[in-house]
Amino acid sequence: MERRDFLKGLAAVSGAISAPTLYGAQANRPAPQLLAQDTAPARTPDDPWPGKKRILAIADPEEWYASPGYHHDSASHTLATIERLGRESGAWITVIRTDMHLLTKQPISGYNVRNLNNFDAVFYMGEGPWNITDQQKADLLSFVHEDGKGFIAGHAGNGGHLLLWPEYAEMIGGNLVGEFPSADMHIVVEDPNFPGVQGFPKQFTFRDQYTIVGPNYSRDVDHVIMRMDPTKFPQVFAALQPEPNPNRHPSADQFQANLKKLADLRTDGDYPIVWCKKYGKGRVWYSTFGHLEATLDDARIQQMYIGAIKWTLGLTDADITPRPFPGNP
Repeated sequence: MERRDFLKGLAAVSGAISAPTLYGAQANRPAPQLLAQDTAPARTPDDPWPGKKRILAIADPEEWYASPGYHHDSASHTLATIERLGRESGAWITVIRTDMHLLTKQPISGYNVRNLNNFDAVFYMGEGPWNITDQQKADLLSFVHEDGKGFIAGHAGNGGHLLLWPEYAEMIGGNLVGEFPSADMHIVVEDPNFPGVQGFPKQFTFRDQYTIVGPNYSRDVDHVIMRMDPTKFPQVFAALQPEPNPNRHPSADQFQANLKKLADLRTDGDYPIVWCKKYGKGRVWYSTFGHLEATLDDARIQQMYIGAIKWTLGLTDADITPRPFPGNP
């Protein structure tokens, strides 16, 4: 049901109920003080989590629906999982949003309203047009770069309209220029010592949708933790079948040609999928994992996110010295 139709129906039902029935004993009750405080100038919010690290988690915000694009089915499950892992591990508290309202350092009027100043990191799972103001953009970048806070991006968090916001592309360390269809890709763990990845063997296969990064990615800056093995692309591609959509893939041959074009977006054989980096004083971590909802149910992926978030929050440390591409197996 559309929200508009729902509201119309609600209005009709309300109109059928008499005012005394609806309001009864509340008719002469004075307005509660809380309502007055809701419109008062901003003040420091209450702190129900003293001593805890806090993450502002955003996924596929509502601004995305104003633009033609894709909404990830896994977005809700991702946020719920990140919130649960923080509670269970005791390492952080998560505030979940599906809008960009709190993504600012500027005062927000109202009672018990938080902004970036009340968080230690931002977790972003989605893409979208980043429909925020220039002030919000400056606040987010300084939140990491100057304040030394953390930024964690899942799956298409390195995508969206990065050409319209090159500073974000610089912060994240590798903008999405293409992505393979969901497939059992062969993965190489390049840094088995990074927190959270100890559950993975040196090489493994995993089914998900993997992003391909563009020219702003550099091993002079990024510390690569995992990458795809392109020597296995031919056998992976051979096992894939085109979607039953002739508008996208007119034939099996065209489908295979499109896969090759995607692979050719990188000519150096380097296909990073998990990396981290310093951005000014702050810490940034990115993972391509998470397009499929089942990905977040894998215990190894959950441990990877726990380790990454702890590192981003400064609760653990790691050697993230950038290293040259070692070549493929």
